[in-house]
Amino acid sequence: MGREPLIAIVGLHENIQMIPQSCLLIESKKFPVQPGEDQEITNERMYGKALCTYLREHLPRAGVNVPFFCNEDWGWWLEVERGDFKMALCIYSDPDAEGNPEKYALVPSIDKETKWSWSRFGKVDVSEDVLAVIDIVERIFASDKDVSAVTRHDDFPF
Repeated sequence: MGREPLIAIVGLHENIQMIPQSCLLIESKKFPVQPGEDQEITNERMYGKALCTYLREHLPRAGVNVPFFCNEDWGWWLEVERGDFKMALCIYSDPDAEGNPEKYALVPSIDKETKWSWSRFGKVDVSEDVLAVIDIVERIFASDKDVSAVTRHDDFPF
């Protein structure tokens, strides 16, 4: 109780203006489909459990807690906390991949630079907090020799 709700990106629309450079696209063979994942996911080929498990292990070392992750009908939800700031990373596997995906998109659940705060009874700029988390995730992937590419995007990269 007392938590401000997170905003989920269930479907991206062309007219939504994301926080610039807040979306990541990674390329790697390191995150294959996990045993039993096909039975766990809602829609076929919406993989990402291995990537969530990896980030749950690595993010706390960089000061970002991962309370939980779960599959959704559009991909995977990885909730993150950095200090008092909370959001989620929405993780999508390459929709055109056959077998094990080698590309994943990571999109913040907060897509606007400002959000309403009931505790401050007004809008607050959260773009720096969002980008700080994205910076940390990008550094983790960039330092992993098994991740061949990490690129930033202004919107959904697939």
